[in-house]
Amino acid sequence: MMKITRQHIILTLTLALALTACSKQNWYQGMQSAQTADCMKGPASEYDDCNKQSDETYNDYQKSREDLTKDPSHPE
Repeated sequence: MMKITRQHIILTLTLALALTACSKQNWYQGMQSAQTADCMKGPASEYDDCNKQSDETYNDYQKSREDLTKDPSHPE
């Protein structure tokens, strides 16, 4: 029987956290793709304005989220 060591636990937790972060980023990118597809359904004259709404990168989105949770004027 395999002995579970502290290193195994740390490795497992690290992998779990990495996979969670990856899936959140994939979800965000999927939503961006859906927004772009919706923009294509509208009038060509509104495409650029519509598409600007999904220009934010995941890292920028994450930073904005973190800033909002730190801002005391925005209660959780």
